[in-house]
Amino acid sequence: MKKFNLFMLIYASFFIAYMLFSIIYLFSSIQYFSQIIEYLGSSEIHLALWISISSSTIVMIISLLFGVPTAWILAYKDFRYKSILETLIVDIPHSFPPGVVGTTYLLMFQPTSFIGSIFTNLGINVINTFWAMILVKTFISSPFLVSVLTMKFRDIRKTNLEVLAQSLGASSFQTFKTITIPLSFKTMVAGSARCWARALGEVAGTIVFAGATIPGLTQTMPALIVFEAQESIEKAMTLALILAFFSIFILLTFKLLMERRD
Repeated sequence: MKKFNLFMLIYASFFIAYMLFSIIYLFSSIQYFSQIIEYLGSSEIHLALWISISSSTIVMIISLLFGVPTAWILAYKDFRYKSILETLIVDIPHSFPPGVVGTTYLLMFQPTSFIGSIFTNLGINVINTFWAMILVKTFISSPFLVSVLTMKFRDIRKTNLEVLAQSLGASSFQTFKTITIPLSFKTMVAGSARCWARALGEVAGTIVFAGATIPGLTQTMPALIVFEAQESIEKAMTLALILAFFSIFILLTFKLLMERRD
């Protein structure tokens, strides 16, 4: 048993050291901190931060509105090929390269495609727009919420508390509101935070489908970092620090609110 514990400890230590070193190294770049205040006064940075945060928040809301019912169906309804469906809408999007997602939507909405021609005839252009980012980010990020929530709903289903409540006269909606939601609330918040963070960091798919070069419309902080890294590593590093601070601050706020709720 002691040898096994030692084996696990050694391998875990390598992984922990790797993760912590990567995070600490970013914030050890003290020479770039003096430039943060300067860049925070830039309208370009303000716009990029606004587009990043607002688009990620919209994606999180969309994921909640459609992801909660989807997770409930996957957890509570038994039907043929459910595992295949879950693989297609949850597992595969997790592993899809974001650039492939962006290319898929680019092909889908180009004027010569079936869907694209419909939008073109209606006078609607989706490519290189804010909503192009939303489409890509939702596909990539929403499975993070759906996957954890599906597992939680399945755990709740095993308790049979909902069956007991319905046997006492509660309707399906009352059961969902008074049992399922309270028992899964923390998971819902955690999944939403993961979804938001993944959407915030998305870059490849949005560059392909949304362009990510139009200030105030499609240019996000991750895209700005990628483009700046080609010319100035100092500016790219500074922007990375700013985005990391915002991301960590918001995620810690989520966590603290959950702990306070307990």
